[in-house]
Formats: sequence, structure tokens, C-alpha cells
Amino acid sequence: MSDLKPLGQAGWLRRVMRGWGGWRGRVIVLGLLAAALAAWWALKPAPVVAPPPSGEVTLADVQQTVQAAGVLQARLKVDVGAQVSGQVQKLHVVLGQTVRKGDLLVSLDPELARSDVAQAEAALAQQQAALESRQIDVRAARREVERQKRLLAGQATAPTEAERADTDLAKLEADVRGQTATLARLQADLEKKRLALGYTRIAAPMDGTVVSLPVQEGQTVIAIQLPPVMMTLANLDIITVRARVPEADVSLMKIGQVARFTTLSGEAQRYEGKVMVIQPVPERVGNAVFYNVLFEVDNRERKLYSDMTVQVSIETGSAKQVTTMPIVALGERGADGRYAVQVLEGPTHQQVPRQVRTGLQDGARVQVLEGVKVGEKVLLAPPSAASAASGASAAVPG
Repeated sequence: MSDLKPLGQAGWLRRVMRGWGGWRGRVIVLGLLAAALAAWWALKPAPVVAPPPSGEVTLADVQQTVQAAGVLQARLKVDVGAQVSGQVQKLHVVLGQTVRKGDLLVSLDPELARSDVAQAEAALAQQQAALESRQIDVRAARREVERQKRLLAGQATAPTEAERADTDLAKLEADVRGQTATLARLQADLEKKRLALGYTRIAAPMDGTVVSLPVQEGQTVIAIQLPPVMMTLANLDIITVRARVPEADVSLMKIGQVARFTTLSGEAQRYEGKVMVIQPVPERVGNAVFYNVLFEVDNRERKLYSDMTVQVSIETGSAKQVTTMPIVALGERGADGRYAVQVLEGPTHQQVPRQVRTGLQDGARVQVLEGVKVGEKVLLAPPSAASAASGASAAVPG
């Protein structure tokens, strides 16, 4: 055996074949090698064919939701304006301050309004004096009419004198009525001037937080046509969420559905409310159509702010322990609303076409109402009819 090592396998084989007696021995050896090779090839295991990607039909919970972008708004927001012109004398609040209804917010210079009130009071007093003078004349005219009646009864005066006395009385009474109307107008004007004086002290119309303060002390405001905004108050205890739902999903919206959202600040807290309003008038952004869906959440902890952008999830349906399968197993949808799926049967994973009727879906799995059973396997991402036809035509020569 020591001589075999330096010769190697090829040398050993030549030596053995010489020992078998020439070419006949070589034929026998080659036949044995061919038989051994054929036996190895016959006994070689067949390559394992990997099964196609599939998913199993199982029982699971399904919660269908609609995703939408939303914006936070204060439930109640009021612009506080100045009803009279004047110079801002003092600001009694600062931005972000919480106020109560009736609290003093802004003081305007009241001197001009006080002067107007004084003038109105003087005009009213003058008119009252003129009216009293006229009423004295009326009483005198009435006495003259009574005297002329007595004289006429005794034929001590001419009828024309009695008629003149009646005419003078009627004129004075008419003048008194006019003076009385003028007095009422001056009284109304005085009340208006007093109200204007009160408007120089602007009070809070509601409980809220000062979220905007566009004026400064010393600034002159003019309230002729459009009242200037002095500040904006907002009630932040309740926040309204305005979710922009795409046109394709608005038919799934109903009053009372549970709506949740998280802010973009990254905090883990989720807020929850119920749909209150579905605005019927759409909002267009380019070629897209959205409908605003409103709901409210509690914000007494003051963690939410107006105009924050949030991601909203509105629950449109849920089902517990129903037949489901991966949503990517759905093929094309037919005219009857059913979807085509490929069911894998047997150890060879034979693809058998089925038609299934679906229900709710949660983005990963879809509820199956009929067409497949729990435990069956379905082909994931089945080819569409169009792609299958194009693939078949590409396989045809020419």
C-alpha cells in the first residue's frame, strides 16, 4: 500500500487495469463505473420545489377604519372688537391669559365719549324746558276756549272769536306733540351716547383664553364700518377635530362612530371621541374632494392646541372571531362584487380558482363571508387577468 500513495488515484487505476489483463479488463472496469454512475443518478433525490407564497384562512378580529388628516380647533372662538373709536388707554390682559365672562379686557380713552354724553344731556334738558313752556300755553288756550264758550252762550261774543280760540288750542296741542317726539329722540340719543361711553371699557363676553392680541397700548382704533378686532378669546376646554375624509370613504361615515387621533408631537397618548357632524358641503384641494367630519375631545389638561395637525382614525365597523384571510390574496373584483382568489390544494399546491364575498377589512386582513373555509391556504398576490393575458401572449412565438 505504500506504493499507492505517490502514484495517486489515476496511477493506481492504470495499475489495476494492467493487472486485469489488457483491454478486456479495462472494458469490465469501465462498465462497472458506468453502472455505478447510473445507480447513483437513479437514486439521487428529486429537487424540492418551494411552494408559492401563501396565506392561511383563519379566525381573527377585524376592525375597519378610515384614515384621514385632521386639524384641531377651539370649540368656541370669539373675536372681541371695539364698538367705538378711540385710543387704547390700557390693556388689562396678556396673551395666553385665562379670563372669565365680564372681566375687563381693554380700556379706551373715554373723554370724547363723556363729552358726547354731556352734550346729549344738555340738549335733552333744553327740550324738556321748551316742552314745559308749550304745555303752559296749551293750558292757557284751553281756558280761553272755555271762556269763549260761556260768552257765546250768553251772546256776549262773536262766533268767530270762539272759533279762533279753538284753532289756537289745536295748533298748540300739535306743537306739544312734536315737542314730545323731539324729547323722546333726544332721550334715545342720550342713551346711545351713554352706551358708547360704556363701550370704552371692553369686557370678556365668555370664559376663555386670550389666543390673539393684535393691538397695543396707545394705538388708535377706528370703528366706523368694520369693528376692529382687539383680541381673540377661545374656549380650549373642549377641542373640535376637523378630519378631512376623502370622497371615496365618506359613504362609510355615520354619526356616533368612534374616532381616535394622535398628534404629530410623538406622545403616546391617544385621544378618542365620537363623530358629531358630517358636513355636506365638500372642500376641494386641487382635483381632490374631501368632506369635513367633526368630533370633540376633552382638553382640560391643556395638552392640545388650536391648529395642531393630527392623524385621525375613524372606526367604521368591527367583527370578532370571523373568517379572515390576507387582503393581498384578493384578485380582481367582478361585476357582482366578488373577488377572485387562488386556493392551494393538495401536497402539490394546485391552484384552484374561487370567488369570495368579502366584508370588513383592516388593511392587513379581510373578512370572508363566503367562498373559502378556515384552514385553507390561498395564493398571495395572485396575478390579474390582464397581466396573465399579457404574459401568455408574450410566451407565444412570433
